[in-house]
Amino acid sequence: MYAPTTIDLSRLPAPTAIETISLEQLESDYKARFLTEWAAQQAIDPTLPDFTEADLATHPAIVVGRAWRYLRNLDRNRVNDGLKALLAPLSTGSNLDALVACRNIQRRTIAQATDTAAAIMEGDSALLRRYLLSFDTPCAGSAGRYLYDAWTAWPQSEDRTLGLWDARVNGYAVHGRRGDTDVVIIGPFGRLPTSAELAQVRATVTAPDRAPEAVSISVMAAIRHEYTVSLVLEVPGFGPSAQTVHEEAMVRVRAAATERAVIAGEIPEGLLAGAAYGGGVIRVRDLSPVSIDPQPYAVPVMTSLTIAIEVRA
Repeated sequence: MYAPTTIDLSRLPAPTAIETISLEQLESDYKARFLTEWAAQQAIDPTLPDFTEADLATHPAIVVGRAWRYLRNLDRNRVNDGLKALLAPLSTGSNLDALVACRNIQRRTIAQATDTAAAIMEGDSALLRRYLLSFDTPCAGSAGRYLYDAWTAWPQSEDRTLGLWDARVNGYAVHGRRGDTDVVIIGPFGRLPTSAELAQVRATVTAPDRAPEAVSISVMAAIRHEYTVSLVLEVPGFGPSAQTVHEEAMVRVRAAATERAVIAGEIPEGLLAGAAYGGGVIRVRDLSPVSIDPQPYAVPVMTSLTIAIEVRA
């Protein structure tokens, strides 16, 4: 089965402390409060006229109200931003740097700056993942401890083109060998790690001050389970051009394949053909159906994608 090892933080409900701001509501509240204050002034000075132009955009009071609404919107968003900076799943950039420092964690440098290029730093999502894994680090021999060390040894960039792509810890329940722990890793987009990358992760995970005694730890590259995809798209003779439909389908299928390029990833039959459907696609024929069961030491990697277009008369 395909099952990520951590929760999807993007699916967390928004905290109630984060206010949903409506400019229309701010304007309505301003008008209501203005009329209340105007009525209070009329009670003191009955000679003041009734205010009958609350909805006229050109009236000075309404112009002032728009300026007030803008400033209040900035104030309330500033409060929201301050709250987000203190909540790990919502924190980014230097705010996240400050937050994870409480766990003695620092953003890793992937590539040093040069005269012509800025340094490449560990991405926010990767830093957040290490922060969450760090709560398992006091427990020697835990999966979280091994994963934290692996991600620290080979940090991932924000665009995921550099660094560790996926890691998995397989123990007795998987391989049936007591006292043995296998840490399986894979590079970006299912690339095998180089010998240097593998050695760096191995050195960190098995360091004497990190690894528990009487446990055999093996750090290894995952096995690439390569497959190819060949599809035929039937499209109508009207509507979007065949070239546009082809390009969009290529993007969707590649995205679906990339999402499943993880250790123990599963490719159910029909998944990739289904991903090809979109606007302008009548039917998809799969010339080489792909079905891959999850394997704890393997990563499904698409090595070739061919999509042909047939235009119906």
